[in-house]
Amino acid sequence: MTEHEEPIEDWDARFRAGDHPWEETLPWPGLLDLFARYVAPGARVLDVGCGLGVNALALAAKGYRVLAVDVSATAIERARAADPEQTVEWRVLDFMQEALGERVSVVLDRGCLHSFRDDLWRSMFANRVAAGLEPNGLWLSIAGSADEGDDPERVETLKLPRLTLANLAAAVEPRFEALEVRSCQYGTIPNQTDFRAFASVWRLRSLA
Repeated sequence: MTEHEEPIEDWDARFRAGDHPWEETLPWPGLLDLFARYVAPGARVLDVGCGLGVNALALAAKGYRVLAVDVSATAIERARAADPEQTVEWRVLDFMQEALGERVSVVLDRGCLHSFRDDLWRSMFANRVAAGLEPNGLWLSIAGSADEGDDPERVETLKLPRLTLANLAAAVEPRFEALEVRSCQYGTIPNQTDFRAFASVWRLRSLA
């Protein structure tokens, strides 16, 4: 493996096996407040790495036009089954490799950026987000924070999702400007997702 080669995770195998400890039964607690403050009703939203779709469903219920994508066909199948009225457009898609085919007003990323352990790959992900946004589009990201204070050896061994502010800045520059970065909790499952995180809102820069 080269210095900047990311290990390939078989996300579909994990969903088939039920090995998805990051998935919650309720949407991220700050989701609707964040959208209410930054995103107009009816906006076209991409939920990238949507998993079982709880955040996508919550946004659709509030009137947002949601496209939810995941590399795992199993996750999308289960998300679609939980949405009998098809309020969300569900799509199996490898966001890092496949074209979205449209531009959206907002990208929601809960847990994708922090899954990359290398600055280069995080920048590549940010560039993919930028390519999918309309001018002045927004990227709302929830990512694990190094301020959790875990032992560095444990973080490395368990590949815990922990980013610093410097990691965030390196990923988003020069494509995005910061509108908000604040401390929050990633999830609500005790000893599983209840670690510290950054909730950030980035706006696409015009590089013309």
